[in-house]
Order: sequence, then structure tokens, then C-alpha cells
Amino acid sequence: MSNSNGAGEPVQDVAQEVSEELREIGRELRSRANDVRKEAVKQLNAAAETIRKEARERGADSSTLKGADDVAKGLEKAAQYLNSHSVEQFGSETARVVRRNPLRALVIAFGVGLLMGVLMGGGKKS
Repeated sequence: MSNSNGAGEPVQDVAQEVSEELREIGRELRSRANDVRKEAVKQLNAAAETIRKEARERGADSSTLKGADDVAKGLEKAAQYLNSHSVEQFGSETARVVRRNPLRALVIAFGVGLLMGVLMGGGKKS
């Protein structure tokens, strides 16, 4: 598309600058998401360790110890999953799950949003 007034080149330059800025923002967001992922792995493992420690220190019976261990194992599995997948893999996997089960994904998203709203005080009446 040729422009006789010469406006085509500045528009292309601006478009290229915007494109480069968007790529940089994407890299920064992936880096931050990766940092959050790593911190979540640490926190999940620490929580698993704390659960086991607290159950032992409180002298829990064998069934309670088993329950605490099961919860701790679940947290460790989640940590292992987070540790072994990249942020990009989470995105593609999430998209695949939503395509397979859109209604389930919608219900889960609604539930998580509702829970977060309640936890953040959205349900408070002044």
C-alpha cells in the first residue's frame, strides 16, 4: 500500500516500535510468572513439611498422621508439577482443558472468583 504523502513509513515505524514493546512486555511477564512459579514451588514444599511436622509434634494418632501425610503428598505433587512445567506449557494446557470442558472451566472460574471475592472482603456490608 503506497502512500503519496509519505505517511506510510512513520506508521510502519510506530507499528514496529509498538510490536517491540509488546514483545518486551511479554518477556517481562513470562519472567515474573516464572518467578511466581518458583516461589509457589518453595511455598508448597514448605507447607507440606510444616503439615507433617505439626502433626508429629502434636502427637496425632496414626489416622491423623496418615491424613496429614496424604495432604502433604498432594502439596508435593503440585509443587513437582509446577516445577516440571514452564509458564508456556501451563497456558497451552489450560487452553486444551477449557476446550475439552468449557462448562467445568466456567464453573471452576466462577467458584474461584467467588472465593477470592469473599476472602478479599467483597462480601462485607458497611
